[in-house]
Amino acid sequence: MGLFSKSYSPNSLLVAQSLAFLPRQIEQAWQELKSYRLPPNYQKITNLVVCGMGGSNLASEVIRSVFGAEMKLPLTLIRGYNLPGFVSRDTLVIISSYSGNTEETVSCLKQALDRKAKIFCLAGGGEVIALAKKARLPYYRFDSKFNPSGQPRYGLGSQLGALLAIFGKLKIIKVNDRLMSELLTYLDKLNQSFKNYQNNPAQELAERLYGRSIIVVAAEFLSANAHILANQINESAKNLAHPYLIPELNHHLIEGLILPGNVSRQTAVLFLISGVYSPRIYQQFVATEKVLGRQKIKSVNYFAISENKLFVALETLLVGSWLSWQLGNLNNQDPTSLPYVNYFKQELKK
Repeated sequence: MGLFSKSYSPNSLLVAQSLAFLPRQIEQAWQELKSYRLPPNYQKITNLVVCGMGGSNLASEVIRSVFGAEMKLPLTLIRGYNLPGFVSRDTLVIISSYSGNTEETVSCLKQALDRKAKIFCLAGGGEVIALAKKARLPYYRFDSKFNPSGQPRYGLGSQLGALLAIFGKLKIIKVNDRLMSELLTYLDKLNQSFKNYQNNPAQELAERLYGRSIIVVAAEFLSANAHILANQINESAKNLAHPYLIPELNHHLIEGLILPGNVSRQTAVLFLISGVYSPRIYQQFVATEKVLGRQKIKSVNYFAISENKLFVALETLLVGSWLSWQLGNLNNQDPTSLPYVNYFKQELKK
């Protein structure tokens, strides 16, 4: 039975459609930006900064996690109002705001202009695109065609495709048409299992995690995936989730799971596992699961099958996105509704 033949709320179906379009989001942005002509002096940079809030700065985190070991330039992610002091004419500042009106990100854009940094803007419109046009900055405007939900966290593919193209063009990372074609084919094939109702790994994970606070655990090149998945579960499923990384968590978290006394009944740990992890890290996953067993804390594993780090990260992103959606349905929550985030924003305007 296909996913879209089952009865879901209209808003839930919009999110499902956005998830199914993840490969198309990546493909569209990649194709449109791979031939984009950046100003020649953009090749002459000494560091990179990406500014964005929430879902608008998650794609950059994926790229840093996957390619960080091979990148020759430092990449700093800013989730706030201010640029770091080192930003100068030699810095490429990427402004990422899905709406184009995020006040923290707009603040960083204005500071980057004042410091005469090299700037590239990614936005759906709003003040970011208006400022980019006024200052004659290079920019890419997101097309919402493949994100009918309108939610930034489910438009990650557009940001990923755009950043992969920009960083590849600047020779910061190694990507090409062949790699992207193989990646999209891989994701399309995976998507078929996530779109089915039965024999659906995301549905199975959601059912095993249902009713518990969730600790998402990853390591090395999947570090960003733990953060992304916890964000999606918090926002879409309205379910408490926390990201933690191995090996760091084994120096404190496993002791913190002793109290309060009901923690073992209310908590589940989701391990994001890959055979591409270094042997010592993989050994730590095995040992950590044994510790949790002694503490009677439920653990659930997702093992990504590819041997390519980028493929593993995007497979995990895809299954995590479907997992958060399925968990939201089990919780009877509207994945597009953000009542407390919106209330918070209204309070800031007072």
